[in-house]
Amino acid sequence: MLSINPSEVIWTILCFFVLLFVLDRLLYRPLVRFMDERKARIDAGLNEEAAARAAIEEDERDLEREREERLQEAKDELRAEKDRSEERRVEALREAKQFAAETTEQGKSEAAALREQTGRELQLRRDELAGRLAERLLNAGNTKQ
Repeated sequence: MLSINPSEVIWTILCFFVLLFVLDRLLYRPLVRFMDERKARIDAGLNEEAAARAAIEEDERDLEREREERLQEAKDELRAEKDRSEERRVEALREAKQFAAETTEQGKSEAAALREQTGRELQLRRDELAGRLAERLLNAGNTKQ
């Protein structure tokens, strides 16, 4: 029949605890330490990744801000250049109008001078022709007599 031998029970319990002690020292503790270290490395990697993402996002915001600033500067510069161009166009137009007015005035004065000179020359020619005509008439009247 079945009997319980107290010495075997004690030895079994004693072997069980020794086995637990050996497994704890040689297997469980190193395994737990390895898993803790691995978890710490993973957590550190995740923290680094989060920090890197934050740095990338900050850099992207900085780049976007810088791009916006440069775009605004370019718009301001373009607007200023348009204003300068418009000022130069207005100045050139004013100078052209002034030149046209001066040229027109000069042309008018030259035309008036030419008219006056032509008038004087015509007067002289008329006087000369009138003198010749009078002389011919006198000569014609003297020859008939």
